[in-house]
Amino acid sequence: MNASQQHMLDAYRAAQRGESAPVLPGAGDVQAVREIRRWLRFQAVVTAPADRPLARFRRAVRRALTRRPVRPVHLRRTARSAQAGPLPHPPLDPSSASVPTPTMTGHARLCDPCG
Repeated sequence: MNASQQHMLDAYRAAQRGESAPVLPGAGDVQAVREIRRWLRFQAVVTAPADRPLARFRRAVRRALTRRPVRPVHLRRTARSAQAGPLPHPPLDPSSASVPTPTMTGHARLCDPCG
């Protein structure tokens, strides 16, 4: 049921009950457009130039175009890793076969970016 059919049904019911007919659909559209236009003009006067939508849009575009890409988490340096120093490497000579090598298990395996 569209707006015209609903209005006809409401007008029929109002006539049966002896009430006044409802307002036609779209009767207040022109007034609503005028009030919106008046509100936008008011906002243009009271809003600072830097906070207007066009200025905010320009700032967002400029910020997006000049922002450097974010490094992946596994390549970022943190203060803790800088203080810890380099990671110890196992010796490379053949006598080091008895030294256990660390294996990736549990949570570390899930977070490995290389798979």
